Amino acid sequence: MQHEYFILSCGRVRNPSNWFYNPAYIVNRIYYISSGTAYYKNNYQLKPGFLYIFRANPDFRVAQDESDPVDHTYFDFLTYKKLLLQDFIEIDLSNNSMLFHLVKAMEEDFVQHQIDRDLSCAYFDLLIHALNQYLLPDITYSETTSAVLKMIHKTPTAELSVDYIAEHCNRNVNHVIRTFKNELGITPHKYISMLKIDQAISYMRQGLNCTEISELLGFQSLSAFSYFFKKETGNNPTDLFHLQD
Repeated sequence: MQHEYFILSCGRVRNPSNWFYNPAYIVNRIYYISSGTAYYKNNYQLKPGFLYIFRANPDFRVAQDESDPVDHTYFDFLTYKKLLLQDFIEIDLSNNSMLFHLVKAMEEDFVQHQIDRDLSCAYFDLLIHALNQYLLPDITYSETTSAVLKMIHKTPTAELSVDYIAEHCNRNVNHVIRTFKNELGITPHKYISMLKIDQAISYMRQGLNCTEISELLGFQSLSAFSYFFKKETGNNPTDLFHLQD
């Protein structure tokens, strides 16, 4: 797989009617909508038969019409490159036969819940190659922001802090905060908080309880974790367990 891209998750999901979207997941996304009714930021309908590329955006929001649940194939991934200038691009696959056949093959192979890693990486490489014409040329973040992102994503979640990141990147903490916010629109502290929420929800889906999750994420107590989760998402962690099935 191309070294500047890192797959976090992928698959084909048929959302249940009580589907919960994690609002704290800051990643780049590729969605192919097979069927159903979904909206981006509550007003732009995502069209079945179209492919969407979303850049990493802390304000990303999607919702579905519960009377018409969504079936979609997706990749969530990280990159240290800037993919798009706008929030997203929409690609009509009827005008691109290569992408159409590639995505339809993915749609068939991604039916299983557990997807072979080699297969998913091979598909992703082909997909990125086919999408190059739609993406920005090789534009990266600044050296400071790239270093901070790399350090954040290779450091155990429980050890993450802005001071830790700045120290191990050999940068002044105020410079790190200012540069990161200018380029990503949020502070590194907020970025870390959102990653922790994503990790917490991932652990919920794996069947861990709140006490186990709070320990894995480095919280000193269950109450501290619950307060953090409620503050970041507006939901109590225990309220979400029934939505992860």
